[in-house]
Parts: sequence; C-alpha cells; structure tokens
Amino acid sequence: MNQVTEGHSIRRYDGELRELHYKVLEMGTLVLTQVKEAVRSLRTGDVSLAAKVIEGDDRVDDLEVEADTDVVTLFARRCPKGSDLRLVMALSKAITDLERVGDEAVKIASCVERLFAEPAEYPSEVSRNEVLTLADIVVRRFEGALRIVDSWEAEEAQQFIASQREVADRFHQSLGGLMDNGGSDAGGANPAVNLVLVLKALERIACHAENLAEYVIYQAMGLVIRHHAI
Repeated sequence: MNQVTEGHSIRRYDGELRELHYKVLEMGTLVLTQVKEAVRSLRTGDVSLAAKVIEGDDRVDDLEVEADTDVVTLFARRCPKGSDLRLVMALSKAITDLERVGDEAVKIASCVERLFAEPAEYPSEVSRNEVLTLADIVVRRFEGALRIVDSWEAEEAQQFIASQREVADRFHQSLGGLMDNGGSDAGGANPAVNLVLVLKALERIACHAENLAEYVIYQAMGLVIRHHAI
C-alpha cells in the first residue's frame, strides 16, 4: 500500500488512516472472492457453491459495519482536512460500492440456484458461455480496480475509466444474443430471464469498479469526475 498521507505529529492518526485503508482492501478481497465463486458456480452448475456465496454475504456486511464505524470514529476524533478528508471520503464511498458488489455476487448465485434447479431447464452451453465471456472481463476489471485502490495511482485510474467501454459493448452484445429468438437459444424463457439477470449484475459490478477508480482520482486530485469525461 502506497503512503497517501503527508504524515502527522500524532503517529496514531497515520496508523488509523492506514488501518481504514487495510480494512477496505480486506473487504475488497472478500468481495472479489465472492464474485469469483459466483461466476465459478455458473460455469460449473454447482448450486452448493452458489449457496456458499449467499451465506458468505453476512461476512461482507459485517466488514461494512466495521469499516463504517472506523470512518465515523476518524471524523469524531481527528476532524480530517484537505487530502486526509478526501482520503477518508474516498474510502467511505468505496465501502458502499464494495458492499453493493457483494450484493451483486449474491444475485448471480441466486440465479445459478434457479438455473440449475431442474435438469430439464438447464441453460444451453452456448448461452452460458456468452455470459461467462462477460463475467471473465468483469472479474479482471474488478481485480484491476482493487489494485488501483491499493496503490492510489491516479494515472492508472484514468486509464482504467477510459477503457470501460469494453464492458458496455460486450454487455449489449451478450444481451442481444440472449434475446434473439425470444430466448429460445438460452434453453427457454426461465433460463433466458435468469441469464439476463446475471448479465445485469455483471454490468453493475463493472460500474462499481469504475466508481472505485473515480474515488482514487478524487483523493489524488480533488476532482469529482462522475458523469463527466476525463
């Protein structure tokens, strides 16, 4: 983790800022595992793994509460200003996005449970591979966003945001493929609906990953770039 604070006369303050950063990275690592396991359950049709993802969401929620408590404590004790304030605000916003990514992983896992509940309604391999192609892209991007939050490299964050179009294009391509022929290529209406829900969850994860990169730019430059080009 790069040093992003200027150093303070109260060393404990620096430690508290680092601990908050570590807590966010811990939460990010857990959420990344949740996403990967949800995608793996879709790839393998493993409903027991999907159930594990759903059960694991409690730990994500616990970490969110712990991290939010640390944020409130920092504000109450230190009244951060300048770059410290931007750092705490960026991490606070990241906590919210990570919790929501965890929710999207649960949505994917819930869809897997429905997709593989009845052998007669299993999704076709072609349609599932279409969704998994986007899933692999999204997982890589979320991993990249977490690395940026770890390093606080604003230039990398800018490059990351500039490449977001790949996800949007792939999402629309996959969605169109599932909707062709009224979803018959997916194996029927029920598989088609659930695969579309998975696609939407993956798109949301990519959006949250982009948000994480935006927070790094905000911390480094003081720029709020959401809804604006950089």
